[in-house]
Amino acid sequence: MKDPKIIPALYYNDPQLAIKLCHQPHKMFVAGRGIGKTTIFADEMLDLGMLMPRAKFAFMGLTYFHVRTKSMPAIIDQWERRGIYRNIHYWIGHKAPKKYKIPEPYLPPLDYSNCIQFWDGTVIEFISFDRPEMARSGSYDYMFGDEASKLKYESLSSDVLPANRGNNLRFKHIQQHHGTLFATTMPLDLQGQWVFEYQELMEEFPDQYLYLEASSYENEYILGEKYFRDLKRVLPSPIFDLEIKNIRRKLNVKTFYPMLGDRHFYTPVYDYDYIDSKNVLTRSDLSRIENCNKDADLNKDVFLDISLDFGSNINCLVVGQQHGNEYRLLKNFYGEKPIILDTVVENFCKYYEPHKKKVVYMYGGSDGRKSQANSVTNLFEDVTKTLEKNGWMVIPSYQIFEADHMDKYRFFNKFLSEANPNVPCLRINEENCKETIVSMQDAPIEPSNFKKDKKSEKDKNIPQWKATHLSDTVDNLLYWKFKNQIDDEYLHSGPPTGAR
Repeated sequence: MKDPKIIPALYYNDPQLAIKLCHQPHKMFVAGRGIGKTTIFADEMLDLGMLMPRAKFAFMGLTYFHVRTKSMPAIIDQWERRGIYRNIHYWIGHKAPKKYKIPEPYLPPLDYSNCIQFWDGTVIEFISFDRPEMARSGSYDYMFGDEASKLKYESLSSDVLPANRGNNLRFKHIQQHHGTLFATTMPLDLQGQWVFEYQELMEEFPDQYLYLEASSYENEYILGEKYFRDLKRVLPSPIFDLEIKNIRRKLNVKTFYPMLGDRHFYTPVYDYDYIDSKNVLTRSDLSRIENCNKDADLNKDVFLDISLDFGSNINCLVVGQQHGNEYRLLKNFYGEKPIILDTVVENFCKYYEPHKKKVVYMYGGSDGRKSQANSVTNLFEDVTKTLEKNGWMVIPSYQIFEADHMDKYRFFNKFLSEANPNVPCLRINEENCKETIVSMQDAPIEPSNFKKDKKSEKDKNIPQWKATHLSDTVDNLLYWKFKNQIDDEYLHSGPPTGAR
């Protein structure tokens, strides 16, 4: 097959040009939503493929599901704009038909189901961070990473980056060989802070590393003024600043959960047999499986725990389940005013409709004893009615009083330390519970009495999903479920050693 004639792109914004024209092999692009990060991925994949025919590249994403349905559609669109077409110039999920006599890469993959093969034999292999160990046996000539701030650095450094090796005799004269290109929006939590290390590396090794930040406004020519006007109207100010203006988020270090760290979060695990059976390849396919059928971290034959927090401005629900020596927070649901409580519970029922064991243990605080306006039943009873209407059996596990803040503070220091063999280790799904993680990480403490500072719940400038409400659902679930398994003497012996 002859090399296709690649059509020049009509327009690039300034940050895109900076990435395309730079000479450094290692690049980190931290930019706002809509800036055109996938356009850069698409172009770099084509350019590097022509520089290194029959090379093998890795394209890293949070999950195969994310790469297929979120990253690839925009990349494919850019390739089409440049005259490169699927099943003519490249093939996804399988090798090219034999009649085209396409060569394989020098180090071919054994399985092409998560690969793209190009007309010149270059292959891009998807790397999923719910299976990072799969990269250990690979050997790659370049690596791309989408949504880098969500990729766990421990897995990246130990399992994935060491596989960026091989073919030195063939491509050692090419400066970009064994390079990396990462792109991401501004990190939302502590886990993503590793991306800023590239800025320090650029200062120390300017010929090897490029670190670039850019606001979405850099792409206003393409996005249009209306794009920003509409987003500013619908997005909470802190999210607009983070995801559009690309302003770094200030992290709260004086938190109610000082032991909470990266080890408590896990990348979503998907049931790829089920996803593949539904031929999920594009974003439009997602709506067909917006339920728990795709979740491999869920045991569908075991009951669920739910915990609720009620309020006039927001209602929250978090879902948990024990898996051996792990207790997993699987997903959260919430609705800010004017979304009502019934809608939040119905959304839970819809998502978990395929769950086989329709039994829930319901946790919550004393606020559930209150009644909605003009109602003779309390909020717990209202939730129970909705759940039972949808076929769920409800076992009440909520309390009539609130636990002391200091007891909860001590409990979570012990629980999250994972030092007690009598209790499971907490693991939180970082995609389905990202709002819960932010709520917990941002929950401040009143140092004088180790009490959770809940001023955020009354601050109109803070989106209520980011306030302490969702963290309270976790308190009411984990404290009452596991407090008897934590040493009582510890709970009442005073603040933990070193607490300030």
